[in-house]
Amino acid sequence: MTQLLHNQASRTASTLVLFLFMLTPLFGPVASQHGKQSLPMPDTSLQPGDVVKIVIDSLANNDYPYPDAGIEATFNFASPANRVNTGPLDRFVAMVKGPVYGAMVNHKGSELSEVILRGNQAYQFVRLITSDDMEVYFVFRLGLQNDGEYKNMWMTEAVSPVKKPEDGGLKI
Repeated sequence: MTQLLHNQASRTASTLVLFLFMLTPLFGPVASQHGKQSLPMPDTSLQPGDVVKIVIDSLANNDYPYPDAGIEATFNFASPANRVNTGPLDRFVAMVKGPVYGAMVNHKGSELSEVILRGNQAYQFVRLITSDDMEVYFVFRLGLQNDGEYKNMWMTEAVSPVKKPEDGGLKI
């Protein structure tokens, strides 16, 4: 009797594992917390201006599709060298929500300058209208990655707050 119960439990466990394995291609990994594949990721087809727009739009809607998804998407576009200084993700989230970059989170509006290309570097000036109607300005510096898993992809090297331009324009 004990052997019969053991064999039946073993078959039930094997069936459950097989069932979960068959569902994985349909619904993704069972253990996935947020479904990272729904967030924007670097790609060789994206130009520097595309990357900045993705980051800015993600931060404007930070809690979609889940809390801090916008910051996580922003981290996805941080270059490997940038991640060394700002990661891991938990540390990056705290930094972005801090006093220097916090105004970027859930901002109401944005305006982006033209991209300036200098070799494998790109710069773009951004004006944001914060959630409390203040204007803030940042410069994005992006780099075209030369090797590794991000080869030939534009990624954020640095974001720096800057003062409002004297002429009110968005030129670097």
